[in-house]
Amino acid sequence: MSIDIKMNAPGPRGFRVVFDRLTRYCLGEIAVPAFLAMLIIGFVGVANELRERRVPLKESLEYISGWEMARLVLYFSPTLIAYLVPVAFMMGILLAFGRLAQNNEITAMKAAGIPLKRLVLPVVIVGALLSVLTFFLHDRVQPQAIGRANKLIFEELPRRVTLDVLPVGVMKEFGGVRVYFEDRDVATRTLKNIVVIQQQSGRNIIYRAESAHFENAAVEGGESRLVLRKCRVIRPLPGDDKTDQTSEEVTVALTPAMFLKAPGGHKAMTMPELVQEEKRATANLKHSGNNRNARENLRTLRTEIGDRITLPLACLAVSLAAAPLAVRAPRSGRSYSFAIGIALLGGYYLLRILLEAKSVYPLEDYIIRGLVPNVVLCLVGLWALWRVDRV
Repeated sequence: MSIDIKMNAPGPRGFRVVFDRLTRYCLGEIAVPAFLAMLIIGFVGVANELRERRVPLKESLEYISGWEMARLVLYFSPTLIAYLVPVAFMMGILLAFGRLAQNNEITAMKAAGIPLKRLVLPVVIVGALLSVLTFFLHDRVQPQAIGRANKLIFEELPRRVTLDVLPVGVMKEFGGVRVYFEDRDVATRTLKNIVVIQQQSGRNIIYRAESAHFENAAVEGGESRLVLRKCRVIRPLPGDDKTDQTSEEVTVALTPAMFLKAPGGHKAMTMPELVQEEKRATANLKHSGNNRNARENLRTLRTEIGDRITLPLACLAVSLAAAPLAVRAPRSGRSYSFAIGIALLGGYYLLRILLEAKSVYPLEDYIIRGLVPNVVLCLVGLWALWRVDRV
């Protein structure tokens, strides 16, 4: 595909028409590969978020519907925005300008007297707008999305994973115990001929009962438990001895997945909430006498605040660095573009890793450390932009 760059009207108005069309054309060429890159990288990122929650999802996975899985993907997508948008936009820039170079379209534009800065500046402006949008999504949408995802995983789904849906005749782990039963009465929610194995202090206690009833805390309130009737309890003793008791009713407390702690608590806060939490953590560190857990909590909070401020600026930084470098691509544009992309991304994230704070520093240090990679890319971009139209 090519674009007709011949001016149909002289004067400033003709220039505006040509450059408006040219801008739309270049941004359109960037949008397609950027969107595809976003889908691919986003799929990997969401899979990683689900992997981090594999423990609470383990029991619920076979009962989750396609709609609920789609909801989880939707909820976890904003958590990747700060990383996903800069990388995808940069790849779109590099691939688009690389293709234009391969097709000699950039050469044709230069021959028509169009300065390369006119191709680069709209891209940088879009990068700046994406930085603003990314900050908004990262600070406002992400906390709500994480909160809804955790509610679905740690509250809604575990309510369905009850003994009522476990298979008959199979030993299954549920609520911190192992359960086996031969039959189920669906009408009365009664399990028949049940065996429960519970571990206490490294020893297995075996419960054998004629029937049992499951009381779900999520539905009935209180503690989730299994009420065993006409139960025989076999308890191990030191040595090889065992006790064997029979009771009319025995209650076994369960620990459903819904009571597990949801990860990513700091990410579920907005910036004002993070600042308030950071102040409380600072005061707590002083009162706790430099406690290790308090120090780690404060470091994590300040790191998250620094990331909220500095990561969105990566959109502007990568566009300012990638666009003037990519627009001067030789005719073998794709190889050159991939090399530029690896160099920019590798340098950016290497600087972030090297400057990552390993201990507790003032909050300003975290912000400055996060800004350094962006400043370096911007300086590289300004130098490349200054030289972009030079022979």
